[in-house]
Amino acid sequence: MRIFSVLLIILLSACSIKKDEVALLNTTCDLAYSSYQATVTGYCQEAAADLPQSLNIINKRITIKPLNDIPEVFWFNKKMQYSLIKQDSQAPLIFIIAGTGASYESAKMKSLQKSFYQQGYHVISLSSPTFANFIVNSTNITYMPGDLAHDAEDLYRVMNLVWAQVQTEDEVEASSFSITGYSLGGAHSAFIALLDEQKQAFNFEKVLLINPPVSLYNSVTILDEYFDLRNNREAAVAMFDEIFARFSDGYAAQESSNFDQGSIFSLFKNANLTEAELKLLIGASFRMSSSDMIFALDASFNAGAITYKNHRINKFESLSHSMQRASDVTFGDYFDGAMLPRAQRLDASTTKADLIYRYSLHAIEDYLKTSKKIYLVTNQDDIILKAGEIDYLQSIFAERAKIFPRGGHCGNIDRISFVEYLQTTFQGGVN
Repeated sequence: MRIFSVLLIILLSACSIKKDEVALLNTTCDLAYSSYQATVTGYCQEAAADLPQSLNIINKRITIKPLNDIPEVFWFNKKMQYSLIKQDSQAPLIFIIAGTGASYESAKMKSLQKSFYQQGYHVISLSSPTFANFIVNSTNITYMPGDLAHDAEDLYRVMNLVWAQVQTEDEVEASSFSITGYSLGGAHSAFIALLDEQKQAFNFEKVLLINPPVSLYNSVTILDEYFDLRNNREAAVAMFDEIFARFSDGYAAQESSNFDQGSIFSLFKNANLTEAELKLLIGASFRMSSSDMIFALDASFNAGAITYKNHRINKFESLSHSMQRASDVTFGDYFDGAMLPRAQRLDASTTKADLIYRYSLHAIEDYLKTSKKIYLVTNQDDIILKAGEIDYLQSIFAERAKIFPRGGHCGNIDRISFVEYLQTTFQGGVN
C-alpha cells in the first residue's frame, strides 16, 4: 500500500470514526444523507447540542498489577489510565465505558462526558477492555477480550479500584451510581449491571446501552467486510489513492492550512465520497483499532501469532513487521484462531456457535427483559446491526428502548435530540 494511502487511513482513523471530536457545524448541513455518512462525519442534518466547550478533566493512573509483569515494549502503558470529572459537592456518579479499541479519552467519550457533567454527574471514564492500555494492565490471564461476561468481571474489578482511589485522592462523594457505554461499551454495561446484581458494590440506579451490538460476532464481521485486503487489495489501494487525490485537492484549496473542525467538514463535504468509499474508511479505522488490540494481546499472552513466541520485545525494537501482520488479521481470524481454541482448552465441548451466543446480548436476554433500570438507545440505520436485530432490541427493551430513525453508528451522540433523550432518561423518565 502506498504511503499516502497509509497516511489517509491514519488521518481518517483520527477524525472520521471518531467524528464527534469534530463538532462539524452547529447548523444543518447539505451533505446527502446516508447511514455511512452519519457514522463518518456525524449526523449533520441535525444541529449539535449546546454542550460545555471544555471540562476540568483529571487524567488519572492506577496500578492494577505488578509493573514488572508488563512487557517492556509497553513501557509507556504501565499503569491503567482513566479520567475523572467531578462536581463541586456530593452528586450522582456515572461510569462510561468506551467502544471497541477506544480509550477513555476518545472523542465519543468526550461528548458523553460533557452531556453527563452538564446534568450534574461526577464522571469516571474507562477504556475498553480491547484497548491496549487496558489489555496490558489487566490481571486477567485466562480469557481474551471479547468474552462479554469475563470482560465485565475485569471492568467491575477496575471500577471498584478506581472508585476507591477517587474517594481517597479526589474526595469524591457519590449519592448514587449509574453506568453507560457506547458500541461494545454498551454491551459491557449490560453485563456489568447483571454482575452488580450479585456483587452489589454500586447498585446502579440507571444503565444505558448506547448503540450496542446485538451479537459481537455479527457486528465485527460486518466491519471486517468493509476492509477486504485479501480479495480486493488492488481495488482498495486504488480507491484510497482516488480519495486521497480529492482530499488533497480540497485541502490545498483551503485559505488556512489548519486542520480544524470547519476544514474537516469542508473536506468531507467537497470530497463527495461514495458509499463504497465511506465503507472502506470505516473498515480501515476498525482494522487499525483491532490491529492494536491483536498486537497487545499477542505480546501480553505470548501467543506467537504475529510476534515471536517466547521473545521479549524491548522498547527499542522495530514493530513494523508485527503491525503489518496484525493489519492483515480480521476479527474472524482472531475469533477462530485465538478466542475459540482458548475457550475449548478450558472446556472441550465448547463450539463456535456456543461462543457466538455467549458474546451477544442473547446470553442475558431474560435479565434485559425484566430489569426496569436498563435502557437502550440506538438508530434504525445503525450500520453494525444485521437485518432483524433492531426488531429484536425493540422486543427486548419495549418501552425502555429509544430508536432514532437516523444517525448511523453513534453518529448522533452530540446532536440535540440525543442529548435531550439523555437528559430525560437520567432525570427521572423515559423519552
